[in-house]
Amino acid sequence: MKYERIKSVLLVFLVITSVVLTWNLWIFQPTYEFDDEKNVHEVSISDPKDVGDVIRPFKLLLHVDGDHFGIVDEKSVEETLHELSSWTFYDLGEEKELSRNQIQALSQNENSLELIYPDYMPFNVYKGILRFETETIPSGSFDRLIIQSDNWANGDGVAFFISTEEGKVYESHVSHDHIRALFSRLGGELDEMLSFESYELPDGRQTYVAAEKSVMYKYKYYADFIEPDKFQNALFKDPSYVRRNGSPDGEKYTDGTSLMNVDMTSYMIFYINPSQALEARSNPFDPDLLKKSIEFINEHAGWTDNYKYTGVDPATQRTTFQLYFKGYPVFNNEGMSEIKLFWGKEQIYQYQRPYFTLDIPLPHPEKANMPSGKDVLDSLLSDPKIEQGKLNMLTLGYRLYEDPENLKVFILEPAWYYLYDGSWEQYDKAETRGE
Repeated sequence: MKYERIKSVLLVFLVITSVVLTWNLWIFQPTYEFDDEKNVHEVSISDPKDVGDVIRPFKLLLHVDGDHFGIVDEKSVEETLHELSSWTFYDLGEEKELSRNQIQALSQNENSLELIYPDYMPFNVYKGILRFETETIPSGSFDRLIIQSDNWANGDGVAFFISTEEGKVYESHVSHDHIRALFSRLGGELDEMLSFESYELPDGRQTYVAAEKSVMYKYKYYADFIEPDKFQNALFKDPSYVRRNGSPDGEKYTDGTSLMNVDMTSYMIFYINPSQALEARSNPFDPDLLKKSIEFINEHAGWTDNYKYTGVDPATQRTTFQLYFKGYPVFNNEGMSEIKLFWGKEQIYQYQRPYFTLDIPLPHPEKANMPSGKDVLDSLLSDPKIEQGKLNMLTLGYRLYEDPENLKVFILEPAWYYLYDGSWEQYDKAETRGE
């Protein structure tokens, strides 16, 4: 009798267990791991960079008692920017609209430091570089920062963040102790700076150019080429689905949706995801374009050389970073000195960049004597083919090209460049004068 009772209890337990298991099978919904929505995986090609390492002024000018000096030495530039990053800018006021002459008067202050940027700097990005003592950062942007040493308000110094194209100015204040220390240090370095002079363009615009001839050097570097597979692993959602096919001048990688073309003649990578293409006028300008572009490259540590931010194009959602060498921009007609990102509906639409880095310098660089900026501007403005209203910035830089005698070597040759109608052109004295 006791044995029969045990069998009955055991049978009931088994029946209940079976019912519970069956019910769990009916209602169970498995948790699947979906692919990460980001199309950049954790691949480290080089080293990530802070925002302050990528966003730098195009030119630093020191105005002292009617004289003008360019701060071009990399060590002095670094020390100056580091000093500014330790300051606190407070009382950042509302934007004021000023005329071009009023803005020009601010930049012509006889005792001031002027930082000129290659394109507009959004405040929401630059707050990671400078300290702003305010709860609300302006939604606008600026392309010049002027710190005056002889303009005092309530005992402290005055700084102006200027948007020259829009004619907007934001006034802020800084501790007078910081400003006095900065100008005291810079005043002791005047002998090491390049002398600049004020140059008024025919349409009334004011610019500053190197007043004297200078000596630069022509360098040669062995290149180190990065395996394209690293970019494959970084850019495709699932690299295991990617197929590689050879082409006459390179290789093509595709997963059926995105394409990465490796051009072995220009050592460039062209990635495109057609599904992210923007429809005409479908997306307004994204104010976070610069910020997310830096984050995108940082995600795969793609800063293979000294690249700096040079501009955004709202119409195409493009951000551009340019190679810099010894403090000067590097140019190449095939895009070999630039990283370009085009953003689409939600993610990257196109990504264009070189897959090499300047590695080992060759000895004995060649000396090159460069004309003064004034001579170059005089030559350009005397050329009847030049429309003066389209002429903008002028800078010394380097032209990057392959050594025809050794394809693993790149040459960096100093040259003058001018921004004309939105594009950088190399100054050539013979061509400019039609000789």
